[in-house]
Amino acid sequence: MTSTTPLKCAICGHTEVDYLGDHIFEVHGVTTEQYANEHPGCSYISDRLLARLNAEQANVKRTPPPAPERLVVELAGIEFTVNCDVPAEACLPMPGEYRLPRYEELGKDVGSCLVSLYRRRSIYVWGMPGTGKDALFHAFSAMTRTPAIIRQVVPGTDIESWFFSRGFNETGTTWEEGEVLKALRDGYMTAGGRRVPYMLLISDLDRADRSQAEYLRLITDSIQGRINGPKGQTYPVLPGTMVVATANTSGGGDSRGRMVSSNPLDASILDRFERKFQFHFLDWKDEEPIVRAKFPTLVEKAPWVFDPMGKVTKSLRDAIAGEELHAEFSHRGLCAILGHAEDLLICNEPRPVPTNLLQRAARAWTDGLPDQDTRETAEKLMDPHLKGGMTKTGAPPVKAGKLDDKF
Repeated sequence: MTSTTPLKCAICGHTEVDYLGDHIFEVHGVTTEQYANEHPGCSYISDRLLARLNAEQANVKRTPPPAPERLVVELAGIEFTVNCDVPAEACLPMPGEYRLPRYEELGKDVGSCLVSLYRRRSIYVWGMPGTGKDALFHAFSAMTRTPAIIRQVVPGTDIESWFFSRGFNETGTTWEEGEVLKALRDGYMTAGGRRVPYMLLISDLDRADRSQAEYLRLITDSIQGRINGPKGQTYPVLPGTMVVATANTSGGGDSRGRMVSSNPLDASILDRFERKFQFHFLDWKDEEPIVRAKFPTLVEKAPWVFDPMGKVTKSLRDAIAGEELHAEFSHRGLCAILGHAEDLLICNEPRPVPTNLLQRAARAWTDGLPDQDTRETAEKLMDPHLKGGMTKTGAPPVKAGKLDDKF
């Protein structure tokens, strides 16, 4: 859409002479395409600017796109080759609204991990729930078209079937090779006959018991990874194959009393992972654009919620790190509050946006805390950052025209 009149943002009323794109992305977290779809008839670029751009590009000699075999994607300043001949179905799915962390501790954590992925190292990544451990490997697989499979460790289950299992045919009992064995040994064969090494992602490795963890001893061998077959034979792991694992603890078991299903890992097995990295929480500069993209109704109707929620997030996580609050406030917890706020907002239409929206939405997370003392501590930490307060003595009453008591 174009216009010859001053441009006015349909979300907040802000005006610009020629272009609103920067404003709607930086302030509201939406792209021009999303803005045009959500606000048909509203211009984000002037006729004057569009005409000038068209004139400048009229005689530009365009560079042809790179050949598929030379296509690369840059992640944290590192160029990764994209396997264009590997279909998306052979890779892990891209996480919704994913953005590569860039700021503070997690930006450094991710950068170090990407260096190791570039060098195709075996990697053990640990950190608090919701720090994006599995998400990074999913995004890497999707963006570079690296064929990958994921397996989650469930305590007490037999993971031998990842490698082989007993089957039956007309001649009697037989052995069937599992998906993990075939992936590690054979790699992925493209339609053109090219063999591409897999990435095996093992999630929640610190949930593994002693017998489960033993299956990793051979495949992560730094000299030559090997896989046990069903009849005692061993196969070499295809060179270039990456075995990566994620966990909530560093391998020494639960030290905080919050990850009770975590087990200590055999040091000789953990040592076989060539690189170990701890992941920290997202910085708000990274996290805010993600939640803005996830909750467009809040962006449109209550954009003011994001600033106080950023302060609440920092306050809670600082208290957790200092062991003042015995709980977790991951990205999932943040999304629980903002998601419930959006649900309440939608159910409240067409009435005005309630001023106590965040106070009411917070229970979607606080009600899941283990006891009343923990809930009260969390509410006191949130209280200074929410207009009207969070504690019972400071919580504002429900006003006429606001959210009904049933919410």
